[in-house]
Amino acid sequence: MKRTIVPALSSALLWSCLAFLPALARAGSVAEPLTLTATSVQVGIEGQSTLHGWRVSTGAVTVTARVEKSVSGLLQEISGGGLKGLDLVLGVDSLTSTEGSGMDKNMHKTLESDKFPAISFSLKSYRLEGLTVTAQGDLGIHGQTKPVTLTGLLSSEEGGLSLKGSYPLLMSDYGVKPPVMMFGTIHVADQVKIVYSFKLSE
Repeated sequence: MKRTIVPALSSALLWSCLAFLPALARAGSVAEPLTLTATSVQVGIEGQSTLHGWRVSTGAVTVTARVEKSVSGLLQEISGGGLKGLDLVLGVDSLTSTEGSGMDKNMHKTLESDKFPAISFSLKSYRLEGLTVTAQGDLGIHGQTKPVTLTGLLSSEEGGLSLKGSYPLLMSDYGVKPPVMMFGTIHVADQVKIVYSFKLSE
């Protein structure tokens, strides 16, 4: 009798394990980060000169963001600390201005795009207070990477979240010499402001 019971129990246990395998697989997959889609991406650099204000900008920006999968919604997920990574990279040569090709060439030359072709930001941590997000990360410009604290404003939109913000900095802090143009008659101010906006959706 005992010899009959033991194989039967072993078989029942095996089939129970097999039955639970799909559920265990689904549970494991929930913990894997979900890559978000970034759209309407714009990054600009604004500054002043002895002649007038200027701005260069680009939409050719790669944004990679990841969150934990959740049924609670994207805003709730980010509010709960679910944003697991955000990286932004743009090509310096993609920056253009409304002042024409002369301004573009001066900016590319100033940033030495042939040696340092990209500007980047990598998120390390963040906190959310209401719809204001404060993010700590590494900003890379002109071959130098420095820790920065950025602030931005989130807003809910159909199908996702939009983020807008700005960050002031000195070009000289990143080894960039503010350009002088028109035989020294036009000087560009050292301080500039990086402005950014994009939309994230699942």
